[in-house]
Amino acid sequence: MQKKSAIPVIIGYLYLVIPILIFFIGWCNIGTAIIGTFIISLSFYFAIKNAPKIWIPENKKQTLLLIIMSLIILMWVYSSGIGALVFQNVDHNARNGVFEVLVKQSWPVISPAMPIMLTYYIGFWLPSVVIGKIFNSIQIGYYFQIVWASLGIFLFFYYVLAILKKKNLFPILLFIFFSGFDVIGSVITKPDEVISLSSHLDRWAEIYQYSCFTTQLYWVFNQAIPAWLITVLLLNEKNNKNIIFIYSCMFLHSTLPAIGILPIIMYLCIRNCFVNIKTDGFLMKIKEIFLSVCSFQNILGGLLITTVSYFYLSNNISGEKFAINFPSSISYWIYYIIFFMLEVGIYLLILFKENKKNILYYIIALCLLLYPFVIIGSSIDFCMRASIPPLIILFLLVLKMFDDADFKIFKLKYYFLIVLLLIGFITPLHEMIRTIKYTHLGYIKLKPFLGGNNVFAYTENNLFLKYFGKVKK
Repeated sequence: MQKKSAIPVIIGYLYLVIPILIFFIGWCNIGTAIIGTFIISLSFYFAIKNAPKIWIPENKKQTLLLIIMSLIILMWVYSSGIGALVFQNVDHNARNGVFEVLVKQSWPVISPAMPIMLTYYIGFWLPSVVIGKIFNSIQIGYYFQIVWASLGIFLFFYYVLAILKKKNLFPILLFIFFSGFDVIGSVITKPDEVISLSSHLDRWAEIYQYSCFTTQLYWVFNQAIPAWLITVLLLNEKNNKNIIFIYSCMFLHSTLPAIGILPIIMYLCIRNCFVNIKTDGFLMKIKEIFLSVCSFQNILGGLLITTVSYFYLSNNISGEKFAINFPSSISYWIYYIIFFMLEVGIYLLILFKENKKNILYYIIALCLLLYPFVIIGSSIDFCMRASIPPLIILFLLVLKMFDDADFKIFKLKYYFLIVLLLIGFITPLHEMIRTIKYTHLGYIKLKPFLGGNNVFAYTENNLFLKYFGKVKK
């Protein structure tokens, strides 16, 4: 009988709630801060009372596995540029800018020269910002980013191990090197970049992009890590009493992935309800699904966090731009189909036989088909970020094939899948080689820079400042 405990899940809840509490205390007026802190703390208490029990290490071998896993995670995070100790990819300049201005200035951050306020998904940074303020040191804050990122990734892999039968290092190694077949797309569109060994292969399609997990960590860690964690944490939930509360924490951490995960949330609510409730009749089932999410932590805690997060983030200048952009010609449709097949389509075809009765398989396939057509802001950010939760589940379905495989009767399909995984390996390898190359050349920390509309909101007619925000004198 496998040993189980709720403690690992409770630590995950705490990891998500701490930044939310910091935000309410630091950004909100006294009334909202007091009421919000009380409701969120009480919601957290009720959530941990309902936390599911999952696997915990049973022997020294499994404990050693977790220690080795921790060291691999630490090296991976170090190599990503988090902490500013090695080469940072260009997206870090804005991320460094957000982090440093949060450490240096009082909250909320409002420009005295212009009617704008820093408005961004800042959740990941807030614990490190507090550490930086306490020690009056931006550098110590950067060091703590490494700790906070490593803890989040460790929890993610721990939850992945909890849903697998086989406990080994294969999941973390597969995750780090899991990717679509960007190298094939790059050979078609940008052959010179493949030869360079250090180029950014994920961007081969230009107008569409699904980023591999190493790219997500190296470029957009602040959104990726919480999205990874929340996705697999929700998959471990056995009922709906905590689901909305956990989900609400996603907005301040990973706004676009929070939109992308919505179809998955709806499925999980129905799945958990049907597992636990045996009532007959469609209307009765709908009623039971509704009642299953009616807990204090979901209704009060989840609604409060979602409402305040919405008012804070909805004023973002870039976020006001929305469009649906379907291909306008046959050639563009062909281009899109090639992109889809190389990034996820071939994996979905391989997984079909084992998942033809798995509703979640069809949901993520539909999400990954449609998300490239949605434009929020002035770039393809929605395609890149909203796809993170479905890509996590795609990875888990591939992983489950190996977890369930009987290697004594190894099938040809598994050999084919391994070959495909090795082709995908090339994309994260390019990311790593680039870091090694430019770190060796002396390129380390990027200069902090806040220059895009995507991190600002106007203060005039700002509903967050009007109803919830701290008024600065």
